[in-house]
Amino acid sequence: MSKSGVNQEPTRSTAVDESTLFSLLGRAHTLAILNEFVTKDGQSIRFGELQDTLELSPNTLSRRLDELVEAEFLERTQHDEIPPRVEYEETEMVDDLAPVFQELETWMERHGSDQLECF
Repeated sequence: MSKSGVNQEPTRSTAVDESTLFSLLGRAHTLAILNEFVTKDGQSIRFGELQDTLELSPNTLSRRLDELVEAEFLERTQHDEIPPRVEYEETEMVDDLAPVFQELETWMERHGSDQLECF
């Protein structure tokens, strides 16, 4: 922990292989979480904000965030405060996914829930 009362999780520099990437992205709520970071454009987001916005249980959200930190999609910063404050920031990997999310948005406009009849 630093003198400023901030404890940032250490990062490792490894590439994400294809099976890990698709496994992680295929898990429930992962894309919705990443989309929040893409749309916030580099701003850190608190755990509580994500929970309120996505309406996920704390356990589910915590598990997904831990997985995204482990895969180096996000960086976690814990502030030494009462009550505890934890913030997450996107890494370059998420920033590089922004065009993918833009294409998905375009696809949804064309083939969204009205066309798919599954929502």
